[in-house]
This record gives sequence, C-alpha cells and structure tokens, in this order.
Amino acid sequence: MLKGNQSVLNGKTTAILATALAVLAIGCAGAGDGGSSTDTTTTSTTATGSTAGSIPVVDLGKSDGSPKPGQIELSYLTGQGRAGLAAGDVTATIGLTDITDTVGRTVSISLGSPPRVQLNGYQNQILRINTEVASIIEADTQQRLNSRLFLSYRLKVDQVQYQSTDSTSSYTAIAGLPVNLPSTIRTFAGRYTVQPIFVNDSHFAVNDEGSAVNFNKTQFDQDNSLAVQPRLPSHLSDYLAFDITGLPAADKPKLSTGEPASRIFLSGDTYSISQGGSKGLFEAIDRNNLSPSVPNDNLIEGRFAPPGNLFPATGVPSSTPGTYSLIQPDPSDPFLVSRITSLQGIWRNYTQMVRYMGGTFAISFPSSNDNDEQDIVFIKQTVTNDSTGRATSASIQAFYYGVVNFSAGTIRLYPVKNITSASIDGEITASVGQQYTKQGVVTNSSPATRYATYKDLNLPGFPSTGTFVVYRY
Repeated sequence: MLKGNQSVLNGKTTAILATALAVLAIGCAGAGDGGSSTDTTTTSTTATGSTAGSIPVVDLGKSDGSPKPGQIELSYLTGQGRAGLAAGDVTATIGLTDITDTVGRTVSISLGSPPRVQLNGYQNQILRINTEVASIIEADTQQRLNSRLFLSYRLKVDQVQYQSTDSTSSYTAIAGLPVNLPSTIRTFAGRYTVQPIFVNDSHFAVNDEGSAVNFNKTQFDQDNSLAVQPRLPSHLSDYLAFDITGLPAADKPKLSTGEPASRIFLSGDTYSISQGGSKGLFEAIDRNNLSPSVPNDNLIEGRFAPPGNLFPATGVPSSTPGTYSLIQPDPSDPFLVSRITSLQGIWRNYTQMVRYMGGTFAISFPSSNDNDEQDIVFIKQTVTNDSTGRATSASIQAFYYGVVNFSAGTIRLYPVKNITSASIDGEITASVGQQYTKQGVVTNSSPATRYATYKDLNLPGFPSTGTFVVYRY
C-alpha cells in the first residue's frame, strides 16, 4: 500500500533502512546538550473552533488548547565502527545551526555547549529545534499554517580534532563550510520530524600545508544521497500505537519469529509491528522493498520500551512516551556479533492522543509530503470513556489499514494481516464525502482537513457511512 513516491525515509529506504543503518536518535548522550532553539517568526493567537459533538478530538495541542511547536531532530550520524577516544580518532564540534522555510523565515539553535561527534565511530548526536507551526498566521491568507516546510539547512562545523598516540591536533579553519544544503524538512504542530545528517572522517582532510581542514562536499553529498536526489530526505519519527492483542491470531500480521504481532504503529511515513507487553521485539516494515511472497524480508529488527515518568524539581511527575529502536550488526565487528542502535524514536498509545472515540473509529495520517494521500486505519472496538472523553479501556476487535486519496475521493482498506507483505487480498473500498477544517468549515484542501465523512463502505461491523479524523492539530 505505497502512497505515490512515499517510502520509509522518503527516497532513502534502500540505502538506509534496508540495511538498518543509523538514521535517528532520541534521548541519546549529547542530545540537545545545552542547546536552545529560537524561532524568529512572529506568532499570533490560536484561532478558535473545534470538532464538537460526537466527532473524536486529536490531542496534539497544549492543555489549554493552544498549539504545540513541531520539533525537528537534527540527527548527526557518524560511522567508522569504533567507539571511545583512541589514537586515530577524529572528532568535530558542531556550530550554530539554522534552517530556513519556504518564505525565508529562519529558525536557529544556539549552542550553550556545542556537541562533539566522533567522526570515525558509530554515534548519534541530536540537536533539537522547536518550530512554530499552527500559531503562525500567514499575512496573505490570514490562515494558520497546517504544516511548515524548511527547504534549507545550514551545516557548520567549528572545529575538527585529530587524536594521535601522544598529541591532539585541532583545526578551526575549515574550507568549504558553512554550507547551505537543500532540505525537505516538514514540521507539524505537536509532532516530531527527524533530519538525518551523515558525517564521517572521510568528509574532512588536512590540507597539504597542514594549516586547515578541507570539507569534501562530493563525498558528503554521496553519503547523504544528494548525489542522486536534489534534497536531504527527512521523515516523521513519532508513532501512534494500536494494541491488537484482542484480534484472533489468524487476523494478525506475523513477526519474523512467526509470532503474531500485538501492536501496530503508524506515523504517516512509516509503519511497524511489535510484540505485546511492556517491552520486546519491534520490527519496522520496509515499505520501499516489500516482497509479498517473503514478508520476513520486509522486516527490520528492533526493540521497544514502555512509557515512563519524569520527576522534575516541582515534584509533579509527567509521563514520557514509549521508545523504539532498530538494531544492526556493528560493521567494525568482523564476526557481525556485536549490535549497534541504528534508529530510535517514540511511540504513544492512540487512546492517549484521541478522545471521544466510539465503537467504530477511523483516523488518517498525513505524510511528510502533506499531499492528498494519507495512511488511514479503521478499527472496531469496545471502548469506555471518562467525562473528558479519554478512553479508560479499549479493546480492538477488528483492524483495517490502507490509503485515503482526497483528490480522487477514494479509500482503499486491507486486513491488517497484510501489512508486512502489501498484499491487496481482501481489499475493501469506500468513498470520501465532505472534508472539514478544524472550525467545521467545508474545504477541498487536504492540509486544512481535520475530519471528513466517508460513504459506501461495505465492511462487516462498520457503518456504511461515518466520519474519520486526521492526526494533526
């Protein structure tokens, strides 16, 4: 069920996820590392209006209803397969970073303690940037942004350091940097977008005079796919998780172990499956290389961990999302026994993020393209809600996934057991009715759509007509 040119990493699946190379880290050592982001955009108050009545409500805003920023994870990924400080190690200090959106607005991150990345060892270093999205009112349309696209990323390295057996050589003169790189970083209010940046020691070399370091842009472009595509790829990295423990085993997709999956994860760009319980096996589905005949070839090994709690100085605990990680053999190990983390991210239960759900429920997921095609799921469940619409219990009894195309007015659904193979067996179709904005105004704009009606659905246990919500603020 591919969506146009949508892939796991928007064009870089074969190079990265097919071999499970490092693409993302959240919560790793050095993440943020004293940095703080500043958005120079002028913001305004939130527009009023909501999907009132019996329509489910997506909780991607703050507790007062105002929009959260979208978060960009700039993930600096190094790799020569050796960890720790040793003779021959090369490190770089990341400098002031900024990104620029489609109309020239710049968001910068100031580094109180600039991170140092080991260029010849497998590390993930994260710089986080909060970007205002839904709080921005465009002067020409007087409408809030539905998503925000950044087309330029500025790479700057302040220092490159070479470690020998008895001395250290540092260089602050780096020819070829800073450089503005073409990107496609799209942010959504309350969600997470990762921008992987592959850097390693082959990108830097001391000049013949020994006075400066030269940046090898050609090698950098090759390692970051800029040699074969015009822009750096990015993708949504936060999952919404659905517990399908209650489905019959025959209706569940299978993990590589042959065990029926107990959770389904969707972001709009990717989907994954996992075991049940608080932690265990997690496997991402490589959407760019799906093999219907050998589903296990489409699965990338990983692990997941449960949500937790933080206890700040105020003494009032706050919950943290669950996490997931993909793992791969360490290329520096000739026996390929050692493992390294290649991708990490977060997941949140759908019952935590959506209120006022009924016995049947449908939700679609915008992709990083933010176009007319979105992933969509239809579920039948037994659910109990409290007075705020929050589900206190929910048990899924039927689960279908697929694609909604707003411009074509079509919905295509498939049994969830097909998700690892992309088989179209058991396809169910429906049509899109009216689309509505957050304020309940009819619209033909997919990015502006917050809920829509469907019709002509012939699926046992589901009404033939109804409403589905969109997973966005």
